[in-house]
Amino acid sequence: MDFRRIPRTLLVGAAAVLASLFASDAAAQGGNRLAAGDVATSAAPDAVTYYDAVQGVLQRNCVTCHTENPVSVGGMIAPFALTTFQDARRRSSAIAGVVSTGYMPPWGAAIQHQGTFKDERYLPPEDKQILIDWAETGAQMGDPSPATTAESPADLATQEPTVAPDGRVWLMGLPDMVVGFDEPLLVCEQVQDWQPQVPQRVISGELTEPRWIRGTEINAGPKVHHTVSSLLGVGTPGRGPFVFPEGWGILMVPDQYMSISMHYHKEVGPGTEIIDDTRGGIQFYEDGDRLDHVVETRLQPFTDFVIPAGHPNYEVQNTTHFDEDIYLLSMGPHAHYRGKAVRIELQRPDRQFRETLLSIPNYDFNWQFQYELNEPLFIPAGSSMITTWWYDNSAANPYNPDPTAEVVYGPATTDEMMNSRIYFARTEPLGLVAGGPIPVELVERAHAADERARRFAREWEDGSQSCAKAADIASR
Repeated sequence: MDFRRIPRTLLVGAAAVLASLFASDAAAQGGNRLAAGDVATSAAPDAVTYYDAVQGVLQRNCVTCHTENPVSVGGMIAPFALTTFQDARRRSSAIAGVVSTGYMPPWGAAIQHQGTFKDERYLPPEDKQILIDWAETGAQMGDPSPATTAESPADLATQEPTVAPDGRVWLMGLPDMVVGFDEPLLVCEQVQDWQPQVPQRVISGELTEPRWIRGTEINAGPKVHHTVSSLLGVGTPGRGPFVFPEGWGILMVPDQYMSISMHYHKEVGPGTEIIDDTRGGIQFYEDGDRLDHVVETRLQPFTDFVIPAGHPNYEVQNTTHFDEDIYLLSMGPHAHYRGKAVRIELQRPDRQFRETLLSIPNYDFNWQFQYELNEPLFIPAGSSMITTWWYDNSAANPYNPDPTAEVVYGPATTDEMMNSRIYFARTEPLGLVAGGPIPVELVERAHAADERARRFAREWEDGSQSCAKAADIASR
C-alpha cells in the first residue's frame, strides 16, 4: 500500500479520529501484544528495521507525547505509547499514514519557519521516509543489542515534575497561585466534541497587591484536547509551561478577570460523562528580581465579516498598527471549523515588501498553538501587522456544521472567529524591581486590559453552548 496517496481529509480532524485509526491498525496487524521473541531479529540487508532506525525517529519526534506512564498533568496526553517495538509495530501502517499526510506530528507553521519557534514539531523528510519504508517492508525488528539501541525514553526527560500536596503534578514547580472553575464541570455523555468558555476563580494564592507573572501552566483534566487562555496561554498535548524570558513578565492585578476556552473530545454514550476540574498554575517573580519588560497581550479580533454560504475560499483581512517600538514574543491565530489557512505579515515603515511572520497553510481547529519565537522580534514604530484568513464554507469541508448558512463572527463553534492573539512588550527597559513601587501608568494599563478582557470574555461565555446543546447540534 502506498501511504503517500492517502487523502488528507481521511486523516485530519479530532483526536478520536486518530485514536480509532490507530486502534483499527493494531487490530489489522493482529491486535496481540507481541513479545520480542515473536518476531525474528534477522532482516533483509537493505531493509529498514526498528532498532537500526525507527526507534531513534520515534524518540526524536514522538515520545514527548506518546510515552508510557506520562507525567500526570491531566488528560492532555497522547492515547498510547510508542516507546517499544511492540507498541510501534502494531501501529506501523497507521504511523506511516499520518506522517505521510502531515497530520502527525501536529504543527501548523509552514516549513519555511523551521528554526523560528520554540518546541517546533517538524518531521524531517528522511525520518518520514524511514517510517513509511518500515511499514511497507513489514515492520521488522532488527538487532536489539545495546549497540543498535537508541537511548531510553527515561534518558530524554528534561523536566522533573513537582507533586503538590493535593496530588496534582506541576512541571514548572509548585505554583504561587492556583486558579480553576467555580465548580467542577460536567461533560455530559451525549457530547463528543464541546468547546465552552468557562470563567475561573482563584483557588489559592489570592493577591492583595499587583504582582509580576513569570510563568504559567495548565493542569488539564480528562478528555481535554486543548485549552486557550489569555492569562495562562495555550495548552496542548506535549506542551510544557509557558515561561517568559528572564526579566519579562505580565503585571497581574488583584481580582483580575480570568476565563479559559476548553475543548473536550471523548466517546459518546451511557457511562461516558466525565467531571473536569482543570486548574491553572501561576508563578510570580520573587521580591528583588529585576523587571525590564512588561508583557502584554492583544487578541486582535476582527468581527465585521460575513462568509457567504458555500464559499470555498473566502478571504478576510485585518490590520494592526504599532505606534511605538515593541518586541514580539508570540502569535496565536484562532478560527473555528471553517478556518482554512492564515498568514500573518509585517510591513515595516522603511521597507517596500511584507515579511511573513507566520504562515499556516492547512489550519486545523483541533490543534491550537501559540507560536513562541525563539528570540523576541523587534518591530519598529510605524509598522503594521496584516493578518489574512481564508475560510472554507463549502460542502467539501468535512467539518463544516452547515454549508448552506452565511457565517458571521461569534463565540459558538458553529459561528466563526478571526483572532490572532499576540504577546509583546515595549522595548524600553524599565529597571523595575519585583516587590518595589510600580508606576501608576502600568497599573492603569493592566486594569484597562483587564476590563477589555471582561467584556470580551463575557460575550464568549454568553455565547458558549451548553453541553446538551452542543450534542444536539452535532447529531443533526
